Amino acid sequence: MAEAVRIGLEAAGGKNLEVLSASIGRQLLERRLIDEIDLHLAPVLLGDGIRLFDNPGGAPINLHLLNGTSPTR
Repeated sequence: MAEAVRIGLEAAGGKNLEVLSASIGRQLLERRLIDEIDLHLAPVLLGDGIRLFDNPGGAPINLHLLNGTSPTR
């Protein structure tokens, strides 16, 4: 997987390498191969999909908000 990221970054020529798959994104996140997440939320009306942050029994991954607003509790 790290080799695929390296090839993708090289092909991007200094631009962002975007991953549009929750499954692949989760695998990259677990391997610490993602340095930034640009998350856009949209409600799902029909069907279901793969949860990006669903990793039962996995080690927690700390995320830090870089911009935007912090959620209130």
